[in-house]
Amino acid sequence: MAKDPPRLFISYRREDSVAWAGRLYDHLSGHFGADRVFMDIGQIAPGDDFVEILEARINASDLVIALIGPAWLSAHNAQGRRLDQPDDFVRYELVEALKQGKRVIPVLVGGARMPDIKELPAALGPLARHQAQPLDDTRFQIDVDTLIRSIEHRPSLLGQFAQLMNSERLRKWQRYSVASAALLMAFLAWVQLFDALGIDTRIESYTMALGDLVASVPVSDRIVIAGFDEKSEARLGPFGPEWRREHARVIDRLVAAGARVIVFDIYFEKPSAGDDELIAAIGRARQRGTQVIVGVNRLLDGQPAALPGLAEVVRGWGLLCVGGRLGYASVAPIAVLKLAAPATDTAEGAASGRVIGKFSAIGTLAVGGTTLAVDDQRRELTVVSDAGQTLWRGPLQPVRPPVERSGQARSDCPLLTAGDEAAETLIRLAPIEAWREPARRLDYEQIAGPAATITGGQLAGKIVLVGDGRAGSDEFRVLRGVGSELRHGVELHADLVNNLLQGVHVRGLDPLPQGLLMVAMAAAGGWLRLFRPAMRPLQRRLLVAAGVLLYLALTILIYARYGLLFNTAYHLGAFLLTYWLLGRLAASGTAGGPAD
Repeated sequence: MAKDPPRLFISYRREDSVAWAGRLYDHLSGHFGADRVFMDIGQIAPGDDFVEILEARINASDLVIALIGPAWLSAHNAQGRRLDQPDDFVRYELVEALKQGKRVIPVLVGGARMPDIKELPAALGPLARHQAQPLDDTRFQIDVDTLIRSIEHRPSLLGQFAQLMNSERLRKWQRYSVASAALLMAFLAWVQLFDALGIDTRIESYTMALGDLVASVPVSDRIVIAGFDEKSEARLGPFGPEWRREHARVIDRLVAAGARVIVFDIYFEKPSAGDDELIAAIGRARQRGTQVIVGVNRLLDGQPAALPGLAEVVRGWGLLCVGGRLGYASVAPIAVLKLAAPATDTAEGAASGRVIGKFSAIGTLAVGGTTLAVDDQRRELTVVSDAGQTLWRGPLQPVRPPVERSGQARSDCPLLTAGDEAAETLIRLAPIEAWREPARRLDYEQIAGPAATITGGQLAGKIVLVGDGRAGSDEFRVLRGVGSELRHGVELHADLVNNLLQGVHVRGLDPLPQGLLMVAMAAAGGWLRLFRPAMRPLQRRLLVAAGVLLYLALTILIYARYGLLFNTAYHLGAFLLTYWLLGRLAASGTAGGPAD
């Protein structure tokens, strides 16, 4: 028995889309029949109750078409926006349709866009989740045909074309295209194009996310954070250069408590009345064997911008930049090399890449990484401690300042400029609770406040990082595990120090092992496809899924244990592409049976 055509209700706003509504009505009534399509003009007799007719028609309809033109959303009268008024008939029609659970298709005309849920009154909010169909003058017949097919739940022209593409006569073309894709994968791996674009690192970093769920990085008991917060501001006033005397008192108290290294996640540029006391306190600390490291934000005439006399007493100047992100991973520079530029040096010096300045991160200096050895041939940096121990080794990359959507360069770290080369590391983050538990976290009030509780010897041999702990200040959103959290910059510096102390160095395999592993994964994919040819497709797919999960589990465990990252995109790509390619070739060699 033939199914009756659906009953349609066209909702529109007269001053917005009456011409479109009439044109659409003509086409729909011509296809489904005039008695199956309702439009208010000419179908409501004089004297009829308008609301009762609309309610009955909507109730009798199978589908409601919401015609949305350029002024549909913004139409106003003396009382305000029409859609916000309960007696607006367009609002009434659509609210009633949604209330009755009717299928509603928004049809966009005149270049209108689909409204966002925030732009609609609450009663019409669900409309924003309905898939819209555009209706354009230049392709009106095609768009109406697409709408009719959607109403009748018939395959679209695109779907029919896709079926045609799977026909037998195109199998040979598919075979060659898949083979070309396999060659392309090998070529991209060979030239490391994805690595040049940063894609490899982004994908690899999500292995870190799963690895952090399996095992957290161990936390050194040598690290302590001293944060100034709202309590200190209430006593001292807004944070700024006027706090120099307080910093001096904090240094004296930390030295008395036995701190071995004091690192300021602060730069000191603008002069203040307390500068002499700060410099004197750093000098006293140095005499007692405590190293004080301060941050540098920018250079003036090639030298760190800082208070006069500070250079003579501090242990070193360190980069404050931290908190960048690549995919899942938080990124921090280990060090930066300032290279000679044509505008400031000879052409010969610029061409040779002559280094005119080296700056370590404050975290690198905190663990004694004062020597930066550069391998010019391999463009590699090695950080060596005062005791001759290699703390870190990794590649140097050109600095690429971030760019806003407007195209303007953004200066998140003024010390890093285009033309420099930086060595960056992916940070393994410790649980945030580790940096906020009382044993590892002090505030200025505990150290130098009126009711200070710090005692002599309490910080013997510790590395103390001093920084901003105020809510909403110097905070970075980081990803850890399956969630995100806010960390202060000083806490990220503590994570970097912890990685260097624990020998945690997240890095990828060398190219040769990565290539051999890709070949092995390709061989595994081919073996799984040819293993037991009579195996059912579902069983074979489950076997492939098990192979992928086993590989991922191994990569996660190796990362958690050794900090090694695999090129998962290439390895799984080789595995799955080889499996699929052999499946297609096997299918084309049979009587036409489908490949799984």
